[in-house]
Amino acid sequence: MYNILMNLIKRNIILFVVFLTGAAVLVIELTATRILSPYFGNTIFTVSSVITTILAALSFGYYFGGRLADRHPKKSWFYSIILISGLLVFVLQILSKLFLPSVAYKLSFISGPLIISLVLFLVPSFFLGMLSPFAIKLQQVAFKKEGVGTLSGEVFFASTLGSIVGSLATGFVLIPNFGLDSIIIYTASFLVLMGIIGLLTSGIKKNEAKRSHSEVLTKGGIVALAFILFALSLSLGNLNLYPNTVFSKDGVYEKLTVFEGTYENRPTRFFMQDLSSSSAMFLDGDDLVYDYTKYYNLYKLTKAELNNALVLGAGIYSIPKAILADEPNAAVDVVEIEPELQQIAEKYFNLEVSDRLKTYIEDGRRFLEDTNKSYDLIFSDAFASIYSIPSHLTSIQFYELAKQSLTQNGVFVANIIGDLSRQTPNFVLSQMRTFSQVFPNSYFFAVDSPAQIEGQNMIFLGVNSDTPVTLTDELQKHMVNPNRFDLSNYPVLSDNYAPADYLTFGSISRLNVLPNEQIGKESLSLIKQIVSIGPRYPNTKSKDDFIKFLIAEMETLLDQVVLQEFEHEGNTYTNIIARTNLSQKDRIILGTHYDSKKYADKDPKNPQNPVPGANDSASGVAVLIELARNLALSDNDTNLGVDFVFFDGEEGDPDLFGTFEGWYPIGSTEFADKIEKYYPATLPSQAVIIDMVCDKNLNIYAEKSSVLSAPSQVTKFFETAQSLYPKNFSGQVISEIKDDHTPLNEAGIPSFLVIDIDYPHYHTTADTPDKCSAVSLQKVGNVLMEYLKNM
Repeated sequence: MYNILMNLIKRNIILFVVFLTGAAVLVIELTATRILSPYFGNTIFTVSSVITTILAALSFGYYFGGRLADRHPKKSWFYSIILISGLLVFVLQILSKLFLPSVAYKLSFISGPLIISLVLFLVPSFFLGMLSPFAIKLQQVAFKKEGVGTLSGEVFFASTLGSIVGSLATGFVLIPNFGLDSIIIYTASFLVLMGIIGLLTSGIKKNEAKRSHSEVLTKGGIVALAFILFALSLSLGNLNLYPNTVFSKDGVYEKLTVFEGTYENRPTRFFMQDLSSSSAMFLDGDDLVYDYTKYYNLYKLTKAELNNALVLGAGIYSIPKAILADEPNAAVDVVEIEPELQQIAEKYFNLEVSDRLKTYIEDGRRFLEDTNKSYDLIFSDAFASIYSIPSHLTSIQFYELAKQSLTQNGVFVANIIGDLSRQTPNFVLSQMRTFSQVFPNSYFFAVDSPAQIEGQNMIFLGVNSDTPVTLTDELQKHMVNPNRFDLSNYPVLSDNYAPADYLTFGSISRLNVLPNEQIGKESLSLIKQIVSIGPRYPNTKSKDDFIKFLIAEMETLLDQVVLQEFEHEGNTYTNIIARTNLSQKDRIILGTHYDSKKYADKDPKNPQNPVPGANDSASGVAVLIELARNLALSDNDTNLGVDFVFFDGEEGDPDLFGTFEGWYPIGSTEFADKIEKYYPATLPSQAVIIDMVCDKNLNIYAEKSSVLSAPSQVTKFFETAQSLYPKNFSGQVISEIKDDHTPLNEAGIPSFLVIDIDYPHYHTTADTPDKCSAVSLQKVGNVLMEYLKNM
């Protein structure tokens, strides 16, 4: 019986070891995503990087492990590899504490996870990958009568079965009950211990009385190193990233931390999920800390009384507490996937136990699918940060589920994180389009400012009725007018296609772009949007659509928008005047034209087709919009009033073809003729007209009539421009050009033209956005900003 048992152990001991190391591989793989997610989010880029790194490591491990096994088919080598693997997992843990926090945020959202995965996980996984081919060789040596196929099948079966057990154990047992630090440290300890035991047992020979002095020293040193790494890993595992931490624990999905500090000069208790600031509570008052949470009361726009509310994503129960305090008869259901948040909120954030509050530990979408209840308010706050967005809560199917769970006149409010840049990709604009298709009666709010293109909290409001709501003045200030954007350029998200990670990468990649560089990038995106609207000559729908867009944009950015509408030879024209700093008497006009030419009369192949007008029209509009946005967000007080004037009819009679005879700028002429209406007391001190400024080969010279009419202004402008970009701006005078500055000069306003006249696609169908340069637009925008600053 003893011999049978010993033979069974001898037959299967290597397979059992491979089973355990296979489990260790999956423990490391699954915890790797959790280690990276605080820095890069639990995105497809993070998951793909981890899987790619582990698979690459295992592949090379199989290859080199097999070659090493053929040279040294000894158990001592096999267990040494296990021991080294364990030591490297200790190193992984130490690096994740000392190296990762200081480096991760400096890396790209896309490439960063792959770089860090290679640094942390490649080498230990490589050594673990060497074990399977080594085990096959050892089994072949021990059981020569067995076929290689049988032995290989047994090893791979044991290794894969171990991986299955490791995967299930990590997801269902280890992560829910132990912190990441403990899982990694004890996995490393287990591997080290298994390697040491294996070395000791495999190295014992019959009748061997003692070992050599050097062997004892070597193995003793390895054991000592293992204990040192173990102790260091434990000490680093207890480090807290935040001062004044009062609670810290690894939750099922994130690391949960409560610490105290100040916010807006008030004592505050903060709650962090991984490294994302989830919620906070003032310690000296009951008012809400973060502005986005205050939008929960949007239900009051349609409901006199709230009976049932649903909150998706608990945070630390800030919004449920506010609803319960506001509405004494309301019941609040909270759906949250992290099990311990209610207990944390009760202990640290003054959440009182109430029979009106019920928490469901499950996924928000699954809850909506299963529930039969109807709610007057659903508040969705499930996005921990822009780095961690659950894609299944971004699709049109999710919003349809939410709408089905609303009462008549009920409201759905969602907190979305992103930006309002027109650059693609853009998660928020895709969400706006998706949301609007489910909630035709929808409203969007930028918590910081609708003029801001940097990332911020966005609030989506969907009303389950056709009755428009009346917004307060404060809400009007924060409302995002969808007419500002061509949402058709951004995809509708569905369960079949919801690349939230890719779309949010756009916002993240824009975080480190300097403000003056954004002028060019945003201007080019504006040009693309304007051209996509269509031709902008008189009596076309596309021109009317453009006017709606421009009015919405200017009303968002500036203080006042005035329309000058008039008829001329059977055509309707509209000049758009947008003003800021209305109280200032000293004013300057920044002008451009927005109309495009009806016929491409310089295009021999397509003379009857309209000109897209990317450079000759849209470029000036785009630069001025970006200037207006920068002024709207500027904190600098100025004694200068700025009027942005967008002229119609600069191309003259739309049916004029192939000749300049009889041409004149219709819109600016009408504006100049009625100048007293807009400036009854004092004329503007000057006007700057922008036209054709996005050519990739940017060359701007002083124009002759500008020099004659506004000599000091031209001199100052080109001095400023040449100090910044001497290769692109020259004070050398070129021939006289008639443009929108001409009637303004005749009206007594010193005006000059900024134009790159040497544009090869002028009045052709090739005047498209691909001919434009963000760098050129940036340069022109920066010069104009500096010029205004020095006035």
